[in-house]
Amino acid sequence: MKLKLFFKPLIWLALICYGLYIPASGLPKKPFLDIPYFDKIVHFGLFFVFCLFLFRPFKRLKMNYLFYAPALSLFLAAVLEAVQQTISSSRSSDFYDFLANSAGILASAIFFHFLIAGKKLEKYF
Repeated sequence: MKLKLFFKPLIWLALICYGLYIPASGLPKKPFLDIPYFDKIVHFGLFFVFCLFLFRPFKRLKMNYLFYAPALSLFLAAVLEAVQQTISSSRSSDFYDFLANSAGILASAIFFHFLIAGKKLEKYF
């Protein structure tokens, strides 16, 4: 039943995989919003939320959640970014996407530690 704890992060990971591996022809030709580096903001947000969803399950398992959640998120960010080029012929890996993923993970750790851990909001994650 421990897998049940990871339901939210697994669903979010499936959404990340869909977004990363959708063929380039399936992406909008015009930017969604005319914001510079919008794709980096999306990468930041995807991994911010993913890491945020991982904290509570690791905490409930009495594991060092401030280590394991970011470490797993960082590992998956690297693997997914590297595999993106292999699986999709129209997409490629980008080191700056990985940096945006990493920044989202770091921001998530800081956000959770200072604003959520041990507070009433924690039960929603």
